[in-house]
Amino acid sequence: MSLKKEKSIKFNFDVSAYRLIGRELITDRITALFELVKNAYDANAENVTVEFIDINPLTPNSKIIIKDDGIGMQFSDIKNKWMVIGTSSKRRERLSPLPHKRKVAGKKGIGRFAVDKLGDKLVLKTQKKNSSDILCLETDWSYYSKLEDSQLKLNFEDDKPFFTDVENKYWYDIGENEKQGTTLEISQVNEIWTENDISRAFKELSKLVPPNSSISSKYPFNITIKSPYTEFDDIKVKTQLIDFATKKIELTFDKKNKIQEILQYKKGSLSKINVPVRPCGFLKLTLYYFDQPAKSKYKKHFNSEIDGIKIYRDGIITTPFAEYVADQNKQKDILGIDKRRWSGFFDRFGTRDLLGYVEITDENNPEIIESTNRQGFVENEAWEELRKFIIEQIVQLESYFKNVKKVERENTKSSLGAANQDLKTLKKEIASVKKEASPKVQAKLRSIEANLGKIQGSVTKSIKDYSKLEKESKQQENLFMSLVSLQTYAAMFSHMTKHTLGHILTGAEYFYNNYPNPKLEDRFISISKSIYKEMLKLRKGVDFMLKYAKSDTELEEINLKELILNLFDNIYYDRLNEQGIKTIVEIKDNLILNYNRKAIEDIFDNLISNSIKALKDNKEKIIKCSSLTSKNEVTILFSDNGIGIKEKDKHRIFDIFFTDTAEEGGAGMGLYMVKTRVEAMQGSIEVVDNEFKPTGATFNITLPFKK
Repeated sequence: MSLKKEKSIKFNFDVSAYRLIGRELITDRITALFELVKNAYDANAENVTVEFIDINPLTPNSKIIIKDDGIGMQFSDIKNKWMVIGTSSKRRERLSPLPHKRKVAGKKGIGRFAVDKLGDKLVLKTQKKNSSDILCLETDWSYYSKLEDSQLKLNFEDDKPFFTDVENKYWYDIGENEKQGTTLEISQVNEIWTENDISRAFKELSKLVPPNSSISSKYPFNITIKSPYTEFDDIKVKTQLIDFATKKIELTFDKKNKIQEILQYKKGSLSKINVPVRPCGFLKLTLYYFDQPAKSKYKKHFNSEIDGIKIYRDGIITTPFAEYVADQNKQKDILGIDKRRWSGFFDRFGTRDLLGYVEITDENNPEIIESTNRQGFVENEAWEELRKFIIEQIVQLESYFKNVKKVERENTKSSLGAANQDLKTLKKEIASVKKEASPKVQAKLRSIEANLGKIQGSVTKSIKDYSKLEKESKQQENLFMSLVSLQTYAAMFSHMTKHTLGHILTGAEYFYNNYPNPKLEDRFISISKSIYKEMLKLRKGVDFMLKYAKSDTELEEINLKELILNLFDNIYYDRLNEQGIKTIVEIKDNLILNYNRKAIEDIFDNLISNSIKALKDNKEKIIKCSSLTSKNEVTILFSDNGIGIKEKDKHRIFDIFFTDTAEEGGAGMGLYMVKTRVEAMQGSIEVVDNEFKPTGATFNITLPFKK
């Protein structure tokens, strides 16, 4: 029942803006729905209902109705906030009113334009608590579209107003004093909504608030979907429960002491340690890992794939949200989780193995800023550190489960060996019994022996196949390690070849222009020797490169001092000389290691390459390699006086893809490869107090004499 006659309210803005913000900035229908439900969250609503009426097929009665029990709006809100583009009200008033005092999710004042993505006509009905009036506003988006089309035909040189007063009807209905909230009735619906579309909406809305979060329990927010489809008829949207996860990790922080919890994998164990807070600010991370059986259970229960880690700000999802891509493999990977996977070589986890949520707040993480299109973040130090933080935790989890799988493989192999031995013993016992048994029993025992022989054959074959698979897997990993080192060395070899051939060409040109000339005989001899030395250097470089074509399982006796001197004096000579880097080698002449040459060269090749980058801005530049020996092992100290390693990074420098030298071409693979190679030799590597204080870095490598 209407209380007053219809009136009109004018909104003054460039009508093209509504299309830019509504139809183009808001990417699809699910995102539009998401925006409008988020508005209800900001309005302090505890309950939101999304109802679909006659949406397949579409009829004149088709509607989408979004109803909440939030604080509602009054006329001044409609006039000054609802239709004002980029209103600053949410930026100025970052808390919703009592009782919840939520941090509001919207900041840009554009969510209301999402209506246009869903339908051409809107009737907004809103009521404040303790008011007996329901304020109703009608907006016809098709009129805006026609107006925009007509304006685009105007000559820009004409003196015409492009900011237009657009009239929208409003009126008042009778309400109930205790009622409050806002209802959006969207008609002239643009597209049909199939059951799959409703299912998508359900799944995306289930991610709006984080599961099992202290913030979501503090700010209750319930969403109900009503539709013509049985499965989605009056059903409450629930956050994704993680009941099937193989492992759950929770990390928090201590704001008072300015420390952040992180994961650390060490010697088969996964634990939490405290580190100084990062530039991204304090973070809470809840991470769930799913192995294959757990993934199958999850998919069967939710009828969807696991889809990675989401970021929530003050209790509600931030970017990217409500993103739909038919091929899930093409969804945005803003955290870089899938980019770091090297299938076939490592046990890398991807977004299909992990569910999780990172909780940030305006207070703790002011520098993590959503991009305008809400599908990413502003690229700055805080965002980069948040990404690194997440990847670090995943790496530690991967290392833990890689070890779990290794132990399982060893146990399986051991069990197969034990079973094979038991079968042999059983066959012997049967043979012993058979000698004294009756002919009838002997016949039975022979049959049993035959079956045991078949079983033993299968077990023996399984052991051989298992060993072969292990060997192939190791070969693949070693091949990848060699390719990583080869990539590092290829640039160095190219540099060395260019300089060497330049020297040879200069000498050859001198011969061409001046030979024969008896007066220059001494000069010719000197140049000949120089060309010979340069050719030897080039041959050593080629030999070094060709080592990557050889097997890296062959062992040989290696003189460690000669190996390192070859790297310094031949392979890296030109680069070291150009940059004025002094090298010191303090290793005994007779220190012999029995290892694979390629693996040892890979280790020092990468360490030298890292040191050169670290010394870039030093005036005095030193790289030093020394050794200490005991009865069972050798300790190698590799040092430089470069920029050193930050205290906060010491625990993560061996993680794959961690790098502080991206600008110099660092890819975060070198030290990971070094650590992997050293550990494959049953050795260890760690960062210790550097020799060249106050700057520099020292790596302590320990290798046993017997592999």
